[in-house]
Amino acid sequence: MSKNKDNFDIAATVTFLILLVTIFLVLLAANYSTRQNAPQKPLISNIQIRSTTIDITGLNSTNLNMNLKVVLYNPNEFGATLETAAYSVYANGHYVGNGKTTQKYDLNPQSSQTLTLPISVGWNAAFKTTETYILNWGHITWMVNGTALIHLGGLSISAPFEFTID
Repeated sequence: MSKNKDNFDIAATVTFLILLVTIFLVLLAANYSTRQNAPQKPLISNIQIRSTTIDITGLNSTNLNMNLKVVLYNPNEFGATLETAAYSVYANGHYVGNGKTTQKYDLNPQSSQTLTLPISVGWNAAFKTTETYILNWGHITWMVNGTALIHLGGLSISAPFEFTID
């Protein structure tokens, strides 16, 4: 009887261990599957650009000076630096003018910063924009596109951008 009891204890122990290993493997597979299907946060996210306003800042005999105020948001857990940006501005599809940054901007991690970007507008474009404004009953859709050089997490990235102001 002792031999049968020993065999039963060994069989029960082996069965119990196989059951534990099976449960462990099922839980491990479920965890792996969940991780594979979960959305992965990218290591570097894009700097987000939101525009706020366009203001007239000055007049002279050759052009109209304007400022474009934009909000940059850095969603990353590390800082970024906007080295330069060159951009063109359109009003209801018509080219208005262009500009470029005049300084570097440091963007803190997970924060926003408002930048003022200068735009130089020739008088012909200014008159065309005024005409468009009147013909569209006081409505202008501004579109800005360009390229920015951004230092982000030790990388230098040349990034095209485009946004509209309604």
